[in-house]
Amino acid sequence: MSDAREPAAAAGAMEGGGYYTEHSAPQQAYGELGFEWLEEAARTVPAPPDGEPLTVADLGAAGGGSSLEPMRRAIAAYREGDPGRPVVVVHTDIASDDFSALFDLVHGSPDSYLRAPDVYALAAGASFYERLFPDGHLSLAWCSIAVHWLSAVPRPIPDHVYCAFARGDVRDALREQSASDWRAFLRHRAAELRSGGRLVVIGGAALDDGSSGAEGLMTMADGALRELVAAGTLRDDEYARMTIPTWNRTTAEFLAPFEDGEAGPLELRRHATRTLADPYLARYEAGGDVDAYAADVAGFFHAAFEPSLWAALDPDRDPAALASAFDDRLRAAIAADPRAAACSWHVVALDLARVVRGGRTG
Repeated sequence: MSDAREPAAAAGAMEGGGYYTEHSAPQQAYGELGFEWLEEAARTVPAPPDGEPLTVADLGAAGGGSSLEPMRRAIAAYREGDPGRPVVVVHTDIASDDFSALFDLVHGSPDSYLRAPDVYALAAGASFYERLFPDGHLSLAWCSIAVHWLSAVPRPIPDHVYCAFARGDVRDALREQSASDWRAFLRHRAAELRSGGRLVVIGGAALDDGSSGAEGLMTMADGALRELVAAGTLRDDEYARMTIPTWNRTTAEFLAPFEDGEAGPLELRRHATRTLADPYLARYEAGGDVDAYAADVAGFFHAAFEPSLWAALDPDRDPAALASAFDDRLRAAIAADPRAAACSWHVVALDLARVVRGGRTG
């Protein structure tokens, strides 16, 4: 199969209409790893001056399913010491995100942080690899399971769609793109945070050997795409353009800007590496319903990754028809070998602070 193509902008948008929120149990579970750090950060950030509202950024919000609880916790923790201050939460994501579904959830859920008084929800439709706020505007920021997405795909991955299977120059190009994106993310947050402001990041990660914990599922997905090519349903050139635009950084890659002095006034207070079991597999092992398990895992893949794959289709194509054929094959592969499809994702949690002018953070 040919892999010749120009570098492409990363798609990265999640499935809209609330579908991503309904099929993001792993993302929500991993976000919980940072709740305690977020609450501690919220309790210690300096109060904004002159009665200004506290501004909190939810970076990479997608459909909002992983946003309500951390924002609720952050607001409650901050208000332990400053109960009367207004709070503005700004949800950010790329412009193609389904912000309508996001705000339907934020305004309609009984679990929404908007149930607290004098709290306001806004949005910014731009990549967090760009500037989003004026200098010194943010007091607190949260980013969960989002920074593994790349701003662009520098090179296609020959004969696969997932970064862990890239080799040679292609792997180097993806790693370099990821490093550039991470430096940009930190540089912009350093400018946007107030002195003493805090940022908690839960990032999709890889072990030192480059494995993310999802290789089995990604192999099944790539195999399903190849079956579609063999059947003449998916065109060879379309498959060649398909790359899931992610890179799961190792711990060393996450820490490099701090060790090299490239993080500017951002201080790494602490970090931790974690691996959690697949919540879908646990449910399957408890109940034994393989069809439900296959539907859960295929739904998770569809929600998070398929929009990026179908963005590579020719303009005359119907993505819905391709998605249906692909999903059928992926569910069959998962049902045939349930444990091989399980994802034990690796993550790195980072607790960051904007250094106080004239000294270190407390």
